[in-house]
Amino acid sequence: MLYALILALAIPTYGPMPAPTPSAPAYLRVPNDPGEALIVNSGSTNRAGYRLRVFTNGTTTLQQGDVPIKKQISLTLVKRFFADLKAAGELDKLTSARCMKSASFGSTTQIGYLGKMSPDVSCPGSPSMRALQVDADALADAAGVSMLPR
Repeated sequence: MLYALILALAIPTYGPMPAPTPSAPAYLRVPNDPGEALIVNSGSTNRAGYRLRVFTNGTTTLQQGDVPIKKQISLTLVKRFFADLKAAGELDKLTSARCMKSASFGSTTQIGYLGKMSPDVSCPGSPSMRALQVDADALADAAGVSMLPR
């Protein structure tokens, strides 16, 4: 008993506790760099989701399954996407409309840019959301996203 009391008094318990550092893997982090954006598709019960990083130089990194795939895509498409991102403003302030989705095939698509994530762009609520949906679909096609069943 005396040993436990001495041990308890010997361990300092003052001062703030350090905050835990975020441990999200790099491929899940929302980019803060204005030269990079992230498109995330949740997938569904029948289709695999994906994470697609898009860079202003036309490079993409697709993560669908276990192997990341890097690809160079049309710079015109990439420039339009980044112009639409800038025109949309802060992504977390956008609002999406409600839309019906299939229980088996329904998925969500979100875009991350400058530290913010958009709502689901597959249910666009404004012209800027619609433009982002069109861009995200075109980028996914250009990067080689597979829509084959799981």
